[in-house]
Amino acid sequence: MTIHDELVRELIKLADWGKPTGYIIEIVGSANIKCVLEELFYNHEERKDPVFVGFKIVEMTPDIFVTNQSTGKTTAIELESDVKWDFAHSLRQIKKYRRNSKDFNDVVVIIPKKYEQFAPLYKLEGFRVYLWKATRIWECRCKEVTEDERTVKPKCLSCKSTELEFKGVKDVKFEPFEYPVKP
Repeated sequence: MTIHDELVRELIKLADWGKPTGYIIEIVGSANIKCVLEELFYNHEERKDPVFVGFKIVEMTPDIFVTNQSTGKTTAIELESDVKWDFAHSLRQIKKYRRNSKDFNDVVVIIPKKYEQFAPLYKLEGFRVYLWKATRIWECRCKEVTEDERTVKPKCLSCKSTELEFKGVKDVKFEPFEYPVKP
């Protein structure tokens, strides 16, 4: 289990009967949705290589592919973790989704709140941006539970061990990124 896995689970938050009830409803604007995880899409892109003229096959796998069952509108959601953060890689990924708009009507990126300074750069490129923040839950082999918002694994408060296991998240918050109000 990773922080990314837990955030996807919290974003969708399936009810007992299998329907999404999480913040994803706010993002898509409907509760009448179907979510598919890690779905592989293919598209042909024109190659701009002077040696080879033609098309290449492009593979795309958004974290969550959402279909609004009322309107038929589709949304590709890319959720970024705060582990090995790489803005440029993330931007290339979501630009690939947008170039292939026959599959995706909308592309959304969700980034860690601690990297909020990159949100205006995504907005500049025309993407909707959401922020997430969460508290990680760690358990030591001595059974002590530690809660921490940081990416790095903490030391156990009881036995000072660094052999903690990631057990999940709590207090997860998702929010849309908005530019600060100009004074």
